[in-house]
Amino acid sequence: MKKTTMKDIAIRANVSVATVSYVLNRVDNQTIPEKTRRQIMQLAEELRYIPNLAARSLANQKTGLVGVLVHKSVQMPYWKLHAQLAFIHALEQRLTAAGYHTLLYSLDEANPSLDIIVERKLEAVFLIDVLDASFYSISRHFVEGIPLILIDSMIEDKLFKQVVFNYRSALEEALPEDLSQVCLIMESFNNSLLTRYIRSSVPLADDAVFEIRELQDLNPAMDHHRFKQAIVINEFIGSHVEKTCGFEHLTVICTCNSPQMLGESVEKLLFQGDKAEVAFELMLKLLHDSDYSEQDNNCYFID
Repeated sequence: MKKTTMKDIAIRANVSVATVSYVLNRVDNQTIPEKTRRQIMQLAEELRYIPNLAARSLANQKTGLVGVLVHKSVQMPYWKLHAQLAFIHALEQRLTAAGYHTLLYSLDEANPSLDIIVERKLEAVFLIDVLDASFYSISRHFVEGIPLILIDSMIEDKLFKQVVFNYRSALEEALPEDLSQVCLIMESFNNSLLTRYIRSSVPLADDAVFEIRELQDLNPAMDHHRFKQAIVINEFIGSHVEKTCGFEHLTVICTCNSPQMLGESVEKLLFQGDKAEVAFELMLKLLHDSDYSEQDNNCYFID
């Protein structure tokens, strides 16, 4: 199959090759109508245009590479793996359509070496479900001006933007007035601040909150006969809870976009926003506004 060139796109869009180059290489000092920009980007996606990264790097000192860093662990449960892969797939589609190339890199939990990935001169970096202990050891490898965007993680530092689900809003909707017979069953996150944020969103005693890292962690929640209602974060975990028939009422906050795996009797709460889209748009915003350390908004919540 013949490789698509900028000339092919220019002919289809009825514009000059230079105009196509300006759009695909994100040259901002050219006055190009937004409609034309969108048409060129759409044609590039339809024709499966693959940028010449070496040439683009020489032209504008940019590589077009975006890193997606994920912590790997031999104990990672399949529901976390599913959620991460779904997000990465959705993000990669948007990056490719915009002319970027995605570099996926798994960080060893015991030794998160970044020597190889730092050599690639990334334009932006996404960190997914980052470990507290290794965050700053990762971030110090990247120079100022390279956006670091946390996914499913929180940190009290304005230099780093975060994209997380609005668990507080979802839990407020799920909680009944009488909390005496309610428990919260949530997946376990690597990030302690995100965990504290979720737990602080529910006025429940510690013995009514269960963090699930593997399926056997569900046993204590199942053995507490005083709980008549359960609120579960993550539909894969919710599906296992549903099969036990241990609760009179079950509410599941869906985080994997798979509500269909739950039965009709289960109350399902879904986030309407697109986490990958928000993360991608945030990256573009930060790339065009390097002075983002002074911005007040540090965390972007997906409702």
